[in-house]
Amino acid sequence: TKKFERIFVPLIILLAVITSLAFLVLDEAPSDSFYRAMAVLVAASPCALAIATPSAILSGVARAARGGVLIKGGAPLEALGRVDAIAFDKTGTLTEGDPRLVDIAPY
Repeated sequence: TKKFERIFVPLIILLAVITSLAFLVLDEAPSDSFYRAMAVLVAASPCALAIATPSAILSGVARAARGGVLIKGGAPLEALGRVDAIAFDKTGTLTEGDPRLVDIAPY
């Protein structure tokens, strides 16, 4: 972790300084650049990084539940990223042998 810190911390501080000076080249108020620089520091903090993943997983599980899909936890949700194909048999097409297009739901 020390090797990571030696690169990560100066890089984040440099990025925050550059972001805080963005008002010099962009048409925005200095306060906007300052807030963006603070957002960089907050987002790069170890606490934010440690909280981001569980929060994203919880959000994904909750969103799926609102849509009627129950996911047992974070591991199955993360495994969905490696899925190549999905087959649904909600209409009984595969089990009854009566294929037909019932509905198209654009995502």
